[in-house]
Amino acid sequence: MTAAASARLDSTHNQQTFDTCIALSLQMIAAIEFSPTLAGEHPTREMILAFATQIERNAQDIALMAGQGSADVHGLGAGVYAQLCAARNEPLQAAYHALHSAAFLGLGGGLTTATMLATVGVALRVLSNQYGRLTH
Repeated sequence: MTAAASARLDSTHNQQTFDTCIALSLQMIAAIEFSPTLAGEHPTREMILAFATQIERNAQDIALMAGQGSADVHGLGAGVYAQLCAARNEPLQAAYHALHSAAFLGLGGGLTTATMLATVGVALRVLSNQYGRLTH
């Protein structure tokens, strides 16, 4: 994304980058969920953590473009994650819920979208610590 306070959320480049982020996030979450039951390459703990870092960077970029660059997006995401897990008690479900919310809100959701993406990042970090113990 073109992250600057003056960058437009609705630019074609930023929209394409956001769409790619959503699609790749869905692929990562599905890989974590289904890899124990499918043959093939499985994401490593390090890969999951690196992906979480990238999602959180994209979330911060969205907040910056929405004029909320000083917002603690990671902290907001951690708060939403805690609320989702209290209701659903599963990090995988929390990740899917937050990702669906971010996709629905789109870039126009600004800080709320950023918070949802940061929530996905937090969920992926929790899942990376559980990786290898997950079952579908």
